[in-house]
Amino acid sequence: MTLSPEDAQLFYHLWLPLLDFTNRKYHINPRLKKITKASELHPADAKEIANKLWENVTIIDAYLKGAPDLPKEHQAIIRGWKRRIYGRFIVERHLKKGSIFISVENEKIYQVSGIISTWEEMFSGLPLPLLVDAVLIPFLGVIISDGLVASYNLVIGKNMRQSFKELYMAAKKGGRIHRSL
Repeated sequence: MTLSPEDAQLFYHLWLPLLDFTNRKYHINPRLKKITKASELHPADAKEIANKLWENVTIIDAYLKGAPDLPKEHQAIIRGWKRRIYGRFIVERHLKKGSIFISVENEKIYQVSGIISTWEEMFSGLPLPLLVDAVLIPFLGVIISDGLVASYNLVIGKNMRQSFKELYMAAKKGGRIHRSL
């Protein structure tokens, strides 16, 4: 599952100015004059800036304080990103409504939607389960990532695959799959 084209556009409309603010405030990458288009932003540069933001989500408060004209509903979306979940996850399977991410830290299960492309498309050809570093954020009632996901070239053995499958199945049966944050 992915966001609708309008919602994906809204995400980038909110996300890029926040990255730009973070970059300018903390002088992370002086080569970047103004971040306005995702297509013009190298993922490594975006990741460096996003890492600073996710390490200190009070940056969001400073950003919103300086953007009083931002509509209240947009402020609420951005404020919600303070509830981000950063860590390592096992992508266990792809479903129609999103992909299943299992937290390595606490084994919580999340159903995560893609922004423009599905996770299956993004990880095309990579065998599941797959170990990734990601930041999960709430967006309009679903969970997405900030778009800056790193995967590991790691082969997961049969017993571990079975273990992750069992975690997912137990969470599904018990209604413990997080679909929003």
